[in-house]
Amino acid sequence: MQYIKSLRATVLVYTMVLVVIWVFMATVVLNIAVQLSVEYDNRNIEVSMASIIKTKGDLSIKYSNDLNATWSGYVDILSCPTGITMSWTTVSPWVVDTTIRYLDNSIVCHASAAHNGIDLNIFFNSDYNDLEFAQFDGSQIGVNSGSLVWVFSDSDSTTITIPNTWYYSSDMIDDNFDSDNFSTSSTWGTLYPDGYYDNDNDAKLMTYGYILEWSWLYNAFWSNTKIKQYIQANPNNLNGIHQTLWSTWSWYLKVDINGDHAMFLYEIDRDIYNDSNEMVVNSVLTGTWQSGGVWYLQDDLSIATGTGSAYNFNFIENDYALFIENTGSWALLYQIRWESSVTWSWIYINPIDDTDESVLSYLWSHVLVDDQWKLIWDMFEVFWLK
Repeated sequence: MQYIKSLRATVLVYTMVLVVIWVFMATVVLNIAVQLSVEYDNRNIEVSMASIIKTKGDLSIKYSNDLNATWSGYVDILSCPTGITMSWTTVSPWVVDTTIRYLDNSIVCHASAAHNGIDLNIFFNSDYNDLEFAQFDGSQIGVNSGSLVWVFSDSDSTTITIPNTWYYSSDMIDDNFDSDNFSTSSTWGTLYPDGYYDNDNDAKLMTYGYILEWSWLYNAFWSNTKIKQYIQANPNNLNGIHQTLWSTWSWYLKVDINGDHAMFLYEIDRDIYNDSNEMVVNSVLTGTWQSGGVWYLQDDLSIATGTGSAYNFNFIENDYALFIENTGSWALLYQIRWESSVTWSWIYINPIDDTDESVLSYLWSHVLVDDQWKLIWDMFEVFWLK
């Protein structure tokens, strides 16, 4: 009897040891499984973020390259005629100089009040390799470098004589006003006249992309100190035509979007992010369902044509993350840019570095909102040959 009791006790102890070992092993396996699951989820997030960032970068860089390959690049072989002689039969000849201007959406060699308060305008041909016609006192005549003297059909039969030495000389302005040099100015930093700027920098003035149907919040824009510094460090952004995120405090968001959506705007604590790289949200504005169109973002995150109640972005003091939710049943296309509330000029928002002769680089980022409404972010450079 004593033996049986001893055996039962031994079996019980052995069983308990096995149970403890099993529980321990199950706990270890469970912890490993949880850790692997977390690592797997994190890896999926990293892969997803990297893919999205690369797509954003590819879209912007391709657009930048396309804009800077639209014409023949910087060509400056023509300048406006000077030393032009104009005359009437009853009046002594007078000499006129023309200068390059951008008037009424046209490139023109212009002489203001050439005679009796009447302007003289001379235009280049479509290939920008010769003159084509001149206008004076309501009369227009064909001109070119092959001849010297022409007569207008105005009431005084004004004669114009253009010296044959005017053409094929440099004026530091690209002849077709599109220098393809990744800058709004002509080559060597020479500004175009009359406030004109070409489209070489347009890819840095906006961000655009697509959002698949019924997608969760998609990060269309994020401003932070690293991106601001990246934009500010590009000398092509500092010619005074447009402004940068680093020095702007009153801006309206203009959005062009083609379908049903809702917008969410997060104001991020800039100081905490700068100190710890942690995204802490100061406030969240939640929008409601909106249809597509070209509108300004309003204080309630609706969109409207006017700016009377438009949301005012202060990039000097705040960082922002803008999210768009696609509530429609097809892919959503969007384009966003910011307009000054004072001058109506644009702002550089896309962190593209186009200063290298052969390589474009792009510091883009993406922010995910998880199921706990926490923000997860990543940022890296994408490179592309010019």
